[in-house]
Amino acid sequence: MLGLWFELRGKILPAWKRPGRRGSASAARVITSRAEPRAANPGNPSDGGGSSAANAALSFRAGAALIAAMSKLPLRLALVPALLWLAAASPLPALEPSNLYPHKQELRAYVESGEYARSVADVALSANKYLVKRIHRGAKPGQKLAVVFDIDETALSNLPHILADDFGYIPRLWDAWVAEGQARAIVPIQTVYETAVRAKVDVFFITGRSEAQRAATERNLREVGYDTWTRIIYLPPGDTPPTMARFKTEARKRLTAEGYVIIANIGDQASDLVNGYADRTFKLPNPFYLAK
Repeated sequence: MLGLWFELRGKILPAWKRPGRRGSASAARVITSRAEPRAANPGNPSDGGGSSAANAALSFRAGAALIAAMSKLPLRLALVPALLWLAAASPLPALEPSNLYPHKQELRAYVESGEYARSVADVALSANKYLVKRIHRGAKPGQKLAVVFDIDETALSNLPHILADDFGYIPRLWDAWVAEGQARAIVPIQTVYETAVRAKVDVFFITGRSEAQRAATERNLREVGYDTWTRIIYLPPGDTPPTMARFKTEARKRLTAEGYVIIANIGDQASDLVNGYADRTFKLPNPFYLAK
């Protein structure tokens, strides 16, 4: 095979380079095109200045030049680069993912064993201990202490809905669940909330729920014992909402600009907590869904 490659190399490369031979002009155009910077494509900003159509045309021209050069070779030599080119152009086959059913069984076992509840309680206990000590230190002149809570799987539990839908997400069923206002309080987190309220620390909820769900959400919160807060910040309306991480970061940034010192930020998603604007963060477990 190695000898065949050297024989091919000696025949096909000169065929591309020699003037006046079929395929030489195409090959020269391909080589020139590869050396030039890609032109900007204003119609597709995500393309980094080029376009998939241009790339496809370049690939086609390269293939045409290769075929033209191979037309001068014996069949046994011509087949080798053709097969190599086809192999390089073909995507690798994807591996079959793990079956979803056993993972769902693991999630149910995690809940039914009580391990999920214990993990939530551990995080809440840690947050409450920290909060008691931090509140005792007080605030500097001009500062206002605040605690930020997420709502879903932080202040409120949607487990009955999640289990009933077999860990799926169906927007109309989720909207109906929110409208019913049947989510339960997560009691260990409610204890942290009550510590903040008793100390007259400002409480903010920053949630991925929409403004359209405000009335149902606030009714649900009050019915389960969350009846005091400074403000609830909902996901703004729009056809292209920001990522959850960006939305929540910007909300905390605005609170900081208002003079609040967020001494604790508590949520179940990394997107609830990343990018700062809080003295401490506390991450609750949530293996059921992901909000970026």
